[in-house]
Amino acid sequence: ANLSVVTGREEVRERGTAGETTHMAGASEPNRKRPLTAVEEDTQLERSLKRSGLGNQECVASAEASVPVIDMALSDDACAAAIWEAATRVGFFTVVNHGIPEELIDRAFSASSTFFAQPRASKEEQSPFARNLNSGFEYMAQVRPSTGLADRKESLQVTARTGAMEERWPSEPKDFEEVAKRVMEQAHALGCRILSLLEARACPTLQPGTLANSHNLWGDDGQCTLRLLHYMPMDVATLEQLKSSKEQHWRAGPHTDWCCCTLLFQRPGNDGLECAANPRAGSSQWVAVDPVPGGIAVNIGDMLARWSDNRLLSNLHRVRLPTPAECTPPRPRYSMAFFMQADKKSILKSEKYEPITAGDYILGRIKSNFATGAGAA
Repeated sequence: ANLSVVTGREEVRERGTAGETTHMAGASEPNRKRPLTAVEEDTQLERSLKRSGLGNQECVASAEASVPVIDMALSDDACAAAIWEAATRVGFFTVVNHGIPEELIDRAFSASSTFFAQPRASKEEQSPFARNLNSGFEYMAQVRPSTGLADRKESLQVTARTGAMEERWPSEPKDFEEVAKRVMEQAHALGCRILSLLEARACPTLQPGTLANSHNLWGDDGQCTLRLLHYMPMDVATLEQLKSSKEQHWRAGPHTDWCCCTLLFQRPGNDGLECAANPRAGSSQWVAVDPVPGGIAVNIGDMLARWSDNRLLSNLHRVRLPTPAECTPPRPRYSMAFFMQADKKSILKSEKYEPITAGDYILGRIKSNFATGAGAA
């Protein structure tokens, strides 16, 4: 279906320093600073999905809108051209021959399933969630602005900043910290390469290397985050109850990511991820982002959209409820996301938007998704 009635024509109301202003999200504008709150504009876009109905549209099969697969073994010029085409057309793409050993990815998924198999109280004790650190374990604590409902999942967030994981590294499995750090190092290197390949066209006013150099692991300002995700098994009775509800339930509600780009690791057979173009780009449709053996799904986030003056747009995605077949017998879904989030003191500067530090931006988005009582420290 062609989703022509979307939030690109809706008003997004903001409160800036000069009072309340109204911004037509899809309108053409001159190159001027917007007196808008960066966090509020992006949060309002997610909230508008419920009003517009875009967030609840069915996923459709479309060869034209399929998610491209990009071979990272090609030359930098070929990769840069393919990534740009994918990022500006579909938004999501899958990279193969990316250099991260499959054995390491398997170990990380094994560590994830071992951790999540423990009792909830044990997981909370080992890794208490701290909203201000964006670290630790949470159980159905994330409420998407697009739905007003908690995602039907649990997750463990590992933020690569000095002290963020102090007394939060899980004790089970024993090798969790070692495996997580190795995955983060490899994913960070790949993320830096992807950002560098996009930088010249996305952010032509930046000094070469600015994007990659703004993302560091384990420093005082680090914000890159590995998120291990477990979508709990669901039986047919629960599925039918949720589907008959007046509310639209998702394993993960429609949203954009807050980072520059996301690397998402999926397992074959763990379907459910769906994506759509950003509403600011106009009409859109939802398509499946199915796992590719040996592949990593990649999408653009809100930080890079701002840094690039919307030459690139962050993309909507969601995780649907399981199908009846996936509930017979009930089985879990696992994934791992690595978020390339710029260091806290990095300033997101552009021609169209007021400057904001990456730290303030991320904190604002966390506050819009997690209640104050959800482990705030």
